[in-house]
Amino acid sequence: MSKWNYGNAYKRHPIADNEIVVFDNGSKIKVHDIFDPLPEFMKEADLIFVDPPWNLGNLNSFYTKADRNDYKDSFTPFYKRLFECIAEINPKTCYIEIGKEYLADFIIEMRKIYKQVTFYNSSYYHRKDNMCYIVRGSNKYKKLPLDYMDEEDIIAWVCENEEYDVIGDLCIGRGLVAVEAYKNGKKFVGTELNHKRLSVLIERVVFLGATYTKEAIE
Repeated sequence: MSKWNYGNAYKRHPIADNEIVVFDNGSKIKVHDIFDPLPEFMKEADLIFVDPPWNLGNLNSFYTKADRNDYKDSFTPFYKRLFECIAEINPKTCYIEIGKEYLADFIIEMRKIYKQVTFYNSSYYHRKDNMCYIVRGSNKYKKLPLDYMDEEDIIAWVCENEEYDVIGDLCIGRGLVAVEAYKNGKKFVGTELNHKRLSVLIERVVFLGATYTKEAIE
């Protein structure tokens, strides 16, 4: 499926399903299906920013792009599992990007974990007509200048201004969170269904000066 090869970064920086990529600053990433047990290194995160699939069609498109056909017939088990993982990691603060369709559901799930939950109007691809929302959960209230910022700018702001040691992303994709964390001298941990997308992340962080090794796991 060559249309989803993402510039062939996977040929320059291949990563197998049974490998953990470890960067020079201790950051770690791995190919992973969210329905599988959570990798232990994800529990290092004390801050999360995740942009998961927004609905069932979006979810199944990611399986297609990963050259898989084990499609899901309901979106609910996915987002319930996402919040199970967040609760298991138990970060001090969590940000989730979502569209309008499941915004209320995500707020309800976030309130099961955090005392203070709010959401910000946002956009993606720097187009104001591409509306989305950023849901923030924490146990401490903060008034933040995030309303109507593009999601890329919010990620940059979070990585630069939030208090954290390690930022985690359960759908880290091509690495917006990883790049911004590395730019700010911070560690990141992440998982992603598609090894080809992870290879793009590796290439982007290497371009910033990083080096990495790979650890095989049983």
